[in-house]
Amino acid sequence: MTLGTNTRLGTVDIFPPADKHIYLDAASVGLSHKGGAEAISSWQNALAEQGTIAFDEQAEVECLDNLGSAAARLFNTHIDNIAIASSETVLMSSLAWAVLPSKGTNIIATEVTHPSTIYPWIRVAEQSGAEIKWVKADSNLSIDPDELENAINEDTSVVCLSHTEYGTGQTYDLKRFAAAAHKHGAILVVDATQSAGQMPIDVTGTGVDAVATSTYKWLCGPFGTGIMYVSPGLQKLNPGIIGWRSHQDMWDFQADRLVMPNNAKRYEFGTMAYGTAFGATESLNYLLGHSVAKITAHNRGISQHLIQGLKNLGADVLGPDNVADRSAIVATRFPGKASADFAKTLKEANVITSLRRDFIRFSPHLYNSIEDIDRGLAAIKAAL
Repeated sequence: MTLGTNTRLGTVDIFPPADKHIYLDAASVGLSHKGGAEAISSWQNALAEQGTIAFDEQAEVECLDNLGSAAARLFNTHIDNIAIASSETVLMSSLAWAVLPSKGTNIIATEVTHPSTIYPWIRVAEQSGAEIKWVKADSNLSIDPDELENAINEDTSVVCLSHTEYGTGQTYDLKRFAAAAHKHGAILVVDATQSAGQMPIDVTGTGVDAVATSTYKWLCGPFGTGIMYVSPGLQKLNPGIIGWRSHQDMWDFQADRLVMPNNAKRYEFGTMAYGTAFGATESLNYLLGHSVAKITAHNRGISQHLIQGLKNLGADVLGPDNVADRSAIVATRFPGKASADFAKTLKEANVITSLRRDFIRFSPHLYNSIEDIDRGLAAIKAAL
């Protein structure tokens, strides 16, 4: 049996809700890896019963180092280039203040990007006088890659992209846009929250300058953990958010000095809910065991089957027509149906999706199969 047919890469013993629901909502919250959830509970229980006997200083270091090691494999880089914090947003914010684009420069973003991707840069632009330069989408909510590249010019300081757009799933060629940014002396900063875990990300091969992601979507991990790759050049900057972990020897508690690490760990600033790191490590290692390339092929197969089925039912599918530019996210409108009302109807039929703007977003993942898609399509047909 080939990938993308009735196989599930992620089995129901690892992702139990996949057996109870037609769960097509990874772009909102991915199903959590069962072993990862158990790792979080075990840590929390041990902490409650034993305190620092169970979680001493060495364990505190190792829990983030283990996640950093898995993240380095995910991004094809060295652990020294990885920073861990409580979310993608705080990491992106710290990086934005570190870069602080100057007055007279512009920051490129698409008008369909997620707010968490660009809000930090809007904030620093307000402070510095830099300009946000928006690339507009067409009526299908697609971005023309040529228009995006042409928007980058000699005044550009930062190109800020969602690797995969949260709405339509449009996915960009990171190598192309890293080269375009560097040609004009700019940097490429990427939010990979909607791609990490479902699309390969090779920071070494593409030349991106920074990639940040949270773990609770396609990485099948918990809320409360963010990961960021920081290129060596950006490791020389002063982060916008600092704390006791910012010093190169964080256990040398002195307030009258701050010597930052000469690597990405300078972007790790404070205490977090460390148990989430145990859960995220478990889920990342599980996905890496399958290989992200295999997950991509699987997801592409089932999402293309979904797209064809939706079109057969008369739905309008948004986003790019080119399969190579798509991820497993499928955005659609049903003519004659209010999306907000129809999304509720689908949920009542046990088809779990998300309402975004004025469209319904489907997002199958490795724990879904063609059979799941067909069951979902049958429910949609009945509802229509």
